Formats: sequence, structure tokens, C-alpha cells
Amino acid sequence: MDQWQESEDGLNTSKLTAEELKYKIIELNNRQLSSIKDMSYYYLIGGIGKLVELVEDKNILEEMHLMEEKKTLVEIYHLIVNSFKKFHEDMVEKEIDQEISKLLDIRGKLHDLAMTLHAYEIEISYIKELIDHHMMKRMSKLEYKDLNIDVMEINFLVNKIRKTLDNVTEYNVFIAIVSNILSIIPFRMSKFKYFHVVKTNLIRNFNNYPLNVVRAQIEEYKILFDGSLMGDYGILFDNYFTHIQRFRNMNIASKTTDELEGISRDIIQITGEINKWGTFINNLGVVLNRLMVIYLTKHEVHSSLNMEDIFKRWEEYYQERESNLLDSLVKTCEKELEELERELIKGAMDLEKLNQEVVRRRGFDDESFNEKILFTSKILTYYNDLKFTRLDLLFPDKYEIVEKGYLIQLVDNLIQYMSRSISTMTNLEGKIRMRRFLSFLHLPFENMDEFFSYIEYSLDGRATSTEEVLFTMDTIHYLLDEYIERQ
Repeated sequence: MDQWQESEDGLNTSKLTAEELKYKIIELNNRQLSSIKDMSYYYLIGGIGKLVELVEDKNILEEMHLMEEKKTLVEIYHLIVNSFKKFHEDMVEKEIDQEISKLLDIRGKLHDLAMTLHAYEIEISYIKELIDHHMMKRMSKLEYKDLNIDVMEINFLVNKIRKTLDNVTEYNVFIAIVSNILSIIPFRMSKFKYFHVVKTNLIRNFNNYPLNVVRAQIEEYKILFDGSLMGDYGILFDNYFTHIQRFRNMNIASKTTDELEGISRDIIQITGEINKWGTFINNLGVVLNRLMVIYLTKHEVHSSLNMEDIFKRWEEYYQERESNLLDSLVKTCEKELEELERELIKGAMDLEKLNQEVVRRRGFDDESFNEKILFTSKILTYYNDLKFTRLDLLFPDKYEIVEKGYLIQLVDNLIQYMSRSISTMTNLEGKIRMRRFLSFLHLPFENMDEFFSYIEYSLDGRATSTEEVLFTMDTIHYLLDEYIERQ
């Protein structure tokens, strides 16, 4: 029985010497590293196989009408496939470093493409929401023209919301219901009050968060509020920029209902295209992250896999392009991935127990030991980066908790960004963006009483048209009934 097995069977870690504890952590750390490498390899076998099928067999990129972006993506695709093949060759450290450098360069280009599409998706969604608002107003005037607001019905709805939330047992569901309600009710708040709510909420929620996490989220919030102010907006994928500008320059209020429905269908079709290319590029990014894992660990840790045999099967598919061969490979890889993921989770729990013992012992410090642990953390970060995060936010210069003063500075910068954006818009456009952003925030109000007061004010017929109040109430009833029926 090895030392680690003995530990799993109940060895008291507090009785281990510093060297024994270090040995066990390094041994388990190496096992984790090996698992991450193997998981990445299994993912790449299936992931790159599916890319080959999409790009070379189904010619998906032929559907893209942008010659420059298509050319870039074709080049990146071939670089990724060739890099995966090259991994199986004998390589010296210099060659590995060159390959990693090439992959990082590709990653930067892919990220620019991905973020530009993300910004277009956000901007066109705001136009769609603006059109939906006009259509709602027209429909409501017909449907609710002979009805009046009943204060008792508003009180009944508020109590229904309160009762529903009181009975929610899952925290994430509670958050989702609050967010959905905030995204539905008419926005009724002054800019001064709104920015106060945003600032108070973000400072409260981000307090004691890692700096890189805060910076990444603030950057994402900027794009979510107004993607048109980001760097490559209007430059990359410029046909989508042209479509969005055409929609934006329309006098929506002057369009007939039939015309608005036609515009809405056009927006849905363009949004589908943007989503498709965004998903494709994000998948390329995840594949690239996993390539980084296997290259960074190529000489660092042994694999438990017979990569030569697995790769021969992959090459067989690549040469013959038999979909059955790919399906068989993917199923095998998915099954092995599930098993490795279970082992990784178990190993992470065991490693945490040992690390707690390290923390308990003050003065337990070893530069070489710490470097090994940090290296594994870096590899795991690449593996877990499914959102394809910008590299400087994924790997900050150093790990640190955000300081209160700097957090305030970051939030103030976001608010200035939002304020500049709103100043260029109509009142209605600004309200739509402010309302959506409010719904993104994690419980934006100080307490539930403030939340319910905001609902009551937003549904007050003196502040909001009768038709909009009645439409909103019916929509919230429907939302709550849907939730209650699922329970």
C-alpha cells in the first residue's frame, strides 16, 4: 500500500512531518495534473474531429459572406488541426515554446472576433426590445382600452410575488425570479437614484473578490450595457454593423405593425447568424485552451493514456471521413471524460484537506513546491475557461483581493461609461438599457421592502400608462404561474 492510499484510509495528516505532507501534496497534485492533461486530450479528439466535420465535410464557413473574417477563421482552423497533429511528434522545449507562442497569438485574434460578435448580439437585442416595446404599446391600447387599474389587483400581485418568493427554497431560483420581474416591470427611477443603486450593489457584492474577477466582470458589464463602444465594433464583421445601423436609423414609431413584425423577423434571422458564428468561434477558443493544456504539460507529467493508439483512430477518421468512426470516437471520449472528471473532483477534495493542514502550519514555505502548485492552477484555469476570457484577465500579474478604494474607482468608471452611453440615446432607449442592466445585478436593492416599493411605484398609474401597467401585471402573473406549476 502506497503512502497516499494509507492517507485515504484514515492517516492523520496532523501527524505527518513537513516532508511527508509535501510529498503527499505533490503526488496528488501530479495526479490531478495528469488527469487534466488526459481530459484535455479526450476533449480534443472529439472536439477537433467535430471541427473537421463542420469545416471540411459540411463546409460551414461557406455560409459566411465576409471574405476577410472567413479567411482568418480558415487559417486558424488549419493551424489548430496542424498543431494537434504536431503534438504527437517528438519535440524539444524550444519547439514546444514556439508552438505555445503561436497558439497564444491565435487566441488573441479569436478573442477579438468573439467579443465583436458578442457586442453585435447585445446591440441588436436592444433594437429588438425597442421594437417589442412599440408593438406591446399598440397591442395593449387595443386589448386594455376599456379597462382601468385596480389598486386591489396591484396589491394582490405584490402579495403573490412576496408569497412565491417566501416559498422558494433554492437560492438561484429566488435570484432568477427577482431578475425576471425587474426585466419586465416599467423602468421608473431617476438617473441619480439608479447610479446610486448600481454603485451600492456592486461595491457590496464585489467586496473581498479577487481583483481579476472584478475587472473581468466590470468589462463584461460595459459590453452588456453598450457594446458599440468597444474597440473592434464596426470594424470586424462589418456587415452586421451595417444591419444594426440600418435598424437603428429607422423611425420605428412610424412603422406599421406589419412592418415592425417583418423587421422583427429580420432581426431574429440576423441574431441567429451572429449566434452561430459566435458559438463556432467560442468552440474554437475552448479547443485552443485545451491545446494549451496538453502543450504546457507535454514534458511536465506522464499521461495514463495510450495516445498513440487513440491518435491512430483519429487519423483513420481524418483520412476516411466516416461519420461512424467519429461517433464511436466521441462516445468513447465522453465516457472516459466522465470518469476522469469524477476522479478530479475526488482528488480536489483530498487535496483541499492536505492544503488545510499546510495553512494550519505557519512557516510552511518552499519556492519549488509553490511553483508546482501554481503551475497546476494555471493549467486548470485554461481547462475551465469555457467563456474564452481575455488572457490578461484570466491570468493577472498577481493574485490579490480588490482594495476598497480601487473597487470604487472601477465602479465609478463603469458608471461614467454608462452615463456617456445614455447621453447619446433617446429617453426610451436609455430606460430599456438601464432596466435590463438592473435585472443583471445580484439583488440590486438594499432589502426586499425596497424591492417591493419599487414594484408598486412602477405599477402606479400616475407614473405609468394604464395599458402598460395592465400588460406588465398579466406578464408577471404568467411568470409566477409558470414557476408555481413547475413545483
